[in-house]
Amino acid sequence: MKRLVFFGDDLVQVELPERTRVLEAPPPLPALPDYREAVKSALREPLGRPSLSSMLKPHFRITVAFDDPCLPLPPPLRDPRITALEVVLEELFMRGVERERVTLICANGLHRKWTPRELRRLVGRRTWAAMGPERILNHDAEDPRGTVDLGTTEDGHPVVVNRSLVESDLTIYVNVNWTSMNGGWKSYMVGLGTYRSIRAHHNPRTLTEGGTVMDPASGFHQVMAEQGRHLARHASLFSVETVLDNRVWPPPLDRYLSLSRSSVPFPFRVSRKLPASWKAAAASLLRSAYRPVAVHAGDPEAVHPKTLQVLFRQQNTKVGSQFDALFLSLPNISPYAAHSRINPLLVANSALGYVFNMHMRKPLVRKGGVLVLMQPFLPGFHPRHHLPYVEFYRRVLPETRDPLEMEKLYEEEFATRLDYIQAYRHGYSYHGVHPFYVWYWCGIALRQLSKVIVVGADDPEVVTRFGFVPAASLEEAWRMAEEILGRGFSLAHVAVPPIFCAEVG
Repeated sequence: MKRLVFFGDDLVQVELPERTRVLEAPPPLPALPDYREAVKSALREPLGRPSLSSMLKPHFRITVAFDDPCLPLPPPLRDPRITALEVVLEELFMRGVERERVTLICANGLHRKWTPRELRRLVGRRTWAAMGPERILNHDAEDPRGTVDLGTTEDGHPVVVNRSLVESDLTIYVNVNWTSMNGGWKSYMVGLGTYRSIRAHHNPRTLTEGGTVMDPASGFHQVMAEQGRHLARHASLFSVETVLDNRVWPPPLDRYLSLSRSSVPFPFRVSRKLPASWKAAAASLLRSAYRPVAVHAGDPEAVHPKTLQVLFRQQNTKVGSQFDALFLSLPNISPYAAHSRINPLLVANSALGYVFNMHMRKPLVRKGGVLVLMQPFLPGFHPRHHLPYVEFYRRVLPETRDPLEMEKLYEEEFATRLDYIQAYRHGYSYHGVHPFYVWYWCGIALRQLSKVIVVGADDPEVVTRFGFVPAASLEEAWRMAEEILGRGFSLAHVAVPPIFCAEVG
């Protein structure tokens, strides 16, 4: 069968075996007719809390936290957080809370900090004009004066978070849920956490033995929930969570970028011959058409289950059983390449850490199965944003690909290196530990798969650095898979974007 797939910054047609089971996302849910009014209504009638207006006093110190722009992907034409932040600030000001007593914090966790220009684009012109750069800040997980140690949970997990959470009379977190991995206690414990507390769930054992990060019942989410409930004993928290549909492309782009087309559109037939840098520059301008389908506000423990109910309706697809092999072909997109550029480690994370992990209960591929991945794996790293990635790629991966071993040998060193801490705090770099987490997320796939075969890599040596096997063509990849699985192996193809989650029976 012929299928259109994204391949880096190209759209190409591939020939798949006729027996291939193509898995696709559910259709988009109806969008909210008036998102601004829906946010206002959610604030008036929150879940598990009094109305926001009744909770406010003019003398209150308020922190308004919001997700960083890593998600959703591609960035939306108009980010729903712009509207939600405007509505929240209007409510605060109407209740007499002074501007000087309100602080906005981008919950970037151990991601890179965002420049004033990037923050202005994220929060919107009205919020930027009202609050100015002096009251719109990035979270700094390495600021000893800006963080506070709240001790440990009953199971001994540290809770070290942004000090504003406990020094404010109320913290309002404005979230956009694009996957079931996000939102809930993760917003607070990762977005406003520190290395000491984040490592409690971002470690190889929790990420590989406790179930996929997309499953709310996984060990990953259970640890964060325990930390979050501990935090809630010290802070007053109020969540505003928005669920998006999966309508990726706005018209008229949807006609050209739809994977349901029968042939490659003319612009992509021409662009295949252009330099990679030109195509990357054009791709960076793409914007999505995601629309809000639901918004809930109130107590984090009451809000997030409602969020997940809607998200599961939008994203979950039931699959009867596991397959012998999985075929993926992915665009040059990663949360950690947002407003930056892709690199080989982020490609591996997108395939094995994100798309492979988008399942409930069991992976799509059986134990000992094979992944065939089409991706150019463009070499190179952004020298500023992904500074610690370079050393991880050049020094750590040649020594070991085992997450447990690299955690033991190298993680603490990278996490505490002064040059990486300075680059994170003042140089718009991802934290020194971040490349480790990016690789740890691949842990379930690394344990489940017997081989990862890569087709179309620009440089085969880049692929072998990760322990993957390069193939010259899809035909050669199928032959290699047959040597492991036998003739007639069962094969699934996950057609992305849009993203979705497979409920595997």
